[in-house]
Amino acid sequence: MSRAPLTILVLAGAALWALFLIGHGWPVPLSFFAPLSAVVSGLSTLLLLWDAWLWRLGLLHPWPLSQPVLRGTWRGELTPAKGEPLPIFLVVEQTFSTVKTRTFTAESRSASIAARLDEVDGDFLLAAIYRNEPDLRFQDRSRVHRGAVYLRVHGPRPTELRGCYWTDRDTKGELHFERISRQLVGDFASAAALARAAPPAQAQASPSSLRSLPRETPSRRVASD
Repeated sequence: MSRAPLTILVLAGAALWALFLIGHGWPVPLSFFAPLSAVVSGLSTLLLLWDAWLWRLGLLHPWPLSQPVLRGTWRGELTPAKGEPLPIFLVVEQTFSTVKTRTFTAESRSASIAARLDEVDGDFLLAAIYRNEPDLRFQDRSRVHRGAVYLRVHGPRPTELRGCYWTDRDTKGELHFERISRQLVGDFASAAALARAAPPAQAQASPSSLRSLPRETPSRRVASD
C-alpha cells in the first residue's frame, strides 16, 4: 500500500478512536494527532516486511494464516498426453500479495505472465498463464508459445503439487512437483544441481526418472510444453 492511502486509513482510525474517547468523556487534545507521520512511516515499514518475509514465519501457519508458502524450487515430471515423461523444475517467487512462477526443462524455459494463488472449495490452487521460450537451437521444431497451468496445493505446509497444463499448440498434459529447496534458481542446470544435493529421503520420494539427474541432459526431445 502506498503512503497516501495508508495515511488516510491511519488518520481515519485515529479520528474514530478520538471520537470514541470523547464520547466516553475523555479529553482529546490536538497533540493526540501529532505522531501521525511517524505512525504512517512505521506501518509502511511493517507492511513491507510483512509482505516480503514476516508472513512466511512457520508459527503463523496454518493458523492464523491458511495461505500456503510455496516459495522455493520444485522438482517434477511433465507428462504430455501424447509422449513420455520428462524432468521439469518449477521456481515459485512469492510474497504475501503476489506470486510468480518460472519453469525449466533441458530445452526450454517459461515465465508466468499472470499468476494467482486462490482458495477454491477448501483447497488452494496455483493458476498461471505463461510464455514458453525454447532455446534458440530448438526453435526450428518447437516455436515460442503460450499456455496455462493449474496446480493443486496439498496441505497447509505443502511438499507436493499436482495439476495439468494446456497450450496454444494444442498440447496438454499432467504435472507433478515435489519441493527440494526454499532456494530460488535461475536455470535448468542450477536446479538440477540443487536436486542432486537434496537429502536422500527426498530423492527416494521423487519420481523415478528424477532420482538421478545427469549433469548434462542430451537434447533428444522436443522442448517442453
